[in-house]
Amino acid sequence: GEAGRAHQAELAEKPLEEEPLEALSLQRWNGALSSCASLQELPRPLLRRMLRAGVPLQHRAHVWRACAALARADGAAAGEDELSLRAAAAAGGDGKGDGGGGSEGSGGGSEGVFSPALPGEAAAAGPPVGLREIYAAHVEVGISRSETEEASGLSAAQRREVEQDLLRTFPEHALFSSHARQGLVPPLRRLLLCLARQVPTVGYCQGINFIAAFLLLHADEGTAFELLVALTSQAALLRGMHTADMPALHAAHAALLSSFEQSMPQLMARLRDDGVPLREASTQWLLCALVDVMPPGAVGRVWDLMFLDGARVLLRSIAAAFRLHEAALLAEHADLADSADGGLKAVLRAATPRLLSRAMSQQELTRICDEAAGSAGLGEVTAATRAAEGGGGERPWWGLSPAPLSG
Repeated sequence: GEAGRAHQAELAEKPLEEEPLEALSLQRWNGALSSCASLQELPRPLLRRMLRAGVPLQHRAHVWRACAALARADGAAAGEDELSLRAAAAAGGDGKGDGGGGSEGSGGGSEGVFSPALPGEAAAAGPPVGLREIYAAHVEVGISRSETEEASGLSAAQRREVEQDLLRTFPEHALFSSHARQGLVPPLRRLLLCLARQVPTVGYCQGINFIAAFLLLHADEGTAFELLVALTSQAALLRGMHTADMPALHAAHAALLSSFEQSMPQLMARLRDDGVPLREASTQWLLCALVDVMPPGAVGRVWDLMFLDGARVLLRSIAAAFRLHEAALLAEHADLADSADGGLKAVLRAATPRLLSRAMSQQELTRICDEAAGSAGLGEVTAATRAAEGGGGERPWWGLSPAPLSG
């Protein structure tokens, strides 16, 4: 309505970058969310500025679902996400709302990418089954350790791997330190087993346990499952990062190395001279979407944009963290080969939200990362898209999404 548009105009005029970097104030997010029926109604430059300033913990689950739906719709508009549209259709919408809705794809399977059938049923024609309904049905039927390999979608070795990783995920976190029913280990097991059954091309891959656990710290089980399926099934997000051949991971490796070569050539030369395996070390960072390597506050800020821009945000974050410490890493006394991953993880662990946001606001660094991602197949950002998204002005920005929605 008129009041909502007036509030959006007021938000657009305020310098959000001057807000405290911990998160945009809850009051301002409340006002923005109450001014529209869905986040799609917000002008995209305004939405991106709000995400860049940070999403309050109280709104993260809702906003992440909304952004995943927008990313899916962007992919549909670009004609590049047919398979993940079918997977996302199980969220129960038309792909244009903010509640994790799906698209007008069929309710059937998608060539092994996603299986929307309830436990014990074949995928049926007709309206798609909602992801929360699927998850609730799995929990009601019971996802037990005694399931057959065919029923669970996991081999015996993979199921053992899931069980072993449950207590390795956040061993120092009280909610993940034991199998107690009041903790989050049982929900984590259910999420991982249900994902393996519903997204068979992924099954279980180490790194997903950290992603699922981080989701559980921000959302209820049903919403966490929706978001986990979105991340692993949508081409605009992290699809192909955790599959057997890992095409998105290989593309991310190439883009990351290219970004470092262009933005920090001296550091790359030093890493090569010291025999530091950046490609190998970055595998863990990318598979767990930085959850196990950056402080939780920084990870949350990265994820606020990841649900809209996908893996490109991970590349920007890693490059920004190293840009912050480039001088120290180039110092003569710096020992870059002091551990199996070259001591590089310490750089990421030092990435506070404030410092990371400052580094990621550098337009040239973001341009380099986005162009490298596009060349590697992770999505290209064109000059026209920059202008449409409002990224060409003086205001600092983190990045750009695919072309805006039409209609």
